[in-house]
Amino acid sequence: MLSALWITAALLAGGYARTRNRSALAWFVLTVFLGPIAALLLVVLPARDPGPEPAEAVDAAAPHRTESP
Repeated sequence: MLSALWITAALLAGGYARTRNRSALAWFVLTVFLGPIAALLLVVLPARDPGPEPAEAVDAAAPHRTESP
């Protein structure tokens, strides 16, 4: 019973990590090994910035310039 709760907490921590722009797999593994301590760290740490957009998305959104001869 306790192991089922432990794994459930790890799954929830992994899902919550995704909403905070962190690695779901890394936080799942941390929570499996460290338990509630890792989950508490996830809640206390600030969320990461999403970072820059991929270059393709930026190029597609930018207005195209036409050069005149």
